[in-house]
Amino acid sequence: MPAGTLKGRSREPRALSRPTRPDSVGRAGRRRPQTGRARKARIQAAAAIARNLTAGLKPAEILEVISDRTRPVIGAGCWALVRPDRGNQVWEVTAVEVHSDSGPEARGRVPLDHPLLAPILEVPGAPVFGLRSPGPGAGNRVLPFPVVAPVHTLLPLVTGKQLAGALVLGHSTGASLDRADRDFLRLVADQAALALENAHLCEQVRAFQAKLVSRQVALEHQLKRLTVTDDLTGLYNQRDLFEQLPREMERAKRAGSACSLCLFDLDGFKEYNDTHGHLAGDRLLRTVGAVVSRTIRTSTDRAFRYGGDEFVLLLPHTSRAEAQVLVDRLRRAVSQALAGAVGFSAGIAEYSPGMESRDFIEAADRLMYRAKRKGGNRREPEGALRRRSA
Repeated sequence: MPAGTLKGRSREPRALSRPTRPDSVGRAGRRRPQTGRARKARIQAAAAIARNLTAGLKPAEILEVISDRTRPVIGAGCWALVRPDRGNQVWEVTAVEVHSDSGPEARGRVPLDHPLLAPILEVPGAPVFGLRSPGPGAGNRVLPFPVVAPVHTLLPLVTGKQLAGALVLGHSTGASLDRADRDFLRLVADQAALALENAHLCEQVRAFQAKLVSRQVALEHQLKRLTVTDDLTGLYNQRDLFEQLPREMERAKRAGSACSLCLFDLDGFKEYNDTHGHLAGDRLLRTVGAVVSRTIRTSTDRAFRYGGDEFVLLLPHTSRAEAQVLVDRLRRAVSQALAGAVGFSAGIAEYSPGMESRDFIEAADRLMYRAKRKGGNRREPEGALRRRSA
């Protein structure tokens, strides 16, 4: 029979201690007659557990509620909540409550066949009372367990017909439990099982909600990316340029840092398109976009398809001289990737306080056309424009 599959709860594993009679010696060696006060305490504890075990509790909170309400009635010094992980053949010790000097509080994993917990799997669904801690035998190694006590009570937590976990009670005095105690603990176990199932369902709901939120965020990012990205080249589009450029200019103004702008287009692209067709022209533009993405500094620079065969590079924290080095490297990379099929003319402008976005773009645009008039396939720095103006 597979571990955790229940055939019923008709029998109970043989315990090492027998239930005491109502007038027999109870915990701490005292005679404990069954009084109305004891029954009332059990009823009140069971009712308090039922009220506090809500659907939103986590396993550790479930154990805390049970131990706090049950300890005055039963007197167990330490508690643990374990859940079987049959795939890995272990018990997950998900929560521990220690209220005595019986042992340290710990969590982790123990083997599925741990000698303390093995009786739960022998008769799934049946509680085990008065189980004495396994001691070291001849050549036997006793595996550690977070709840260390002379005597243990094992309460299986059954949901449906599956073993969802178990409560482990450690009795530091070694006292036995009478029939009323056992009935009370069975009721507690049923409530804990229901709470654990609710907690599991809540975990699933939270995980599903988190997945939905993550998916929604991803879709929003994708949608935003589509609105600012050029479909053909994969670079940012003109709309995004006019959003980003004022921000970078304002940042450069506040920080007193350099910012350069390069506008370039492809010489002879129209003739290439007419000769080889629009599909070939699209492939060429995609190649240019890929080369630009590989060449610029992705952490700071931003590249845009301005329109047609025109492109813009926004280069924060970059002086005109530094931008010239980058553009020369890009021009060589594009020429190599296109095998010289078209040329590359570029204008480079540097931001100065008082410039508007249109001024910045027009300065680079004028320099680009100056480069074209000089024969193309070159870059024209801003200094040339200033010398001409002078």
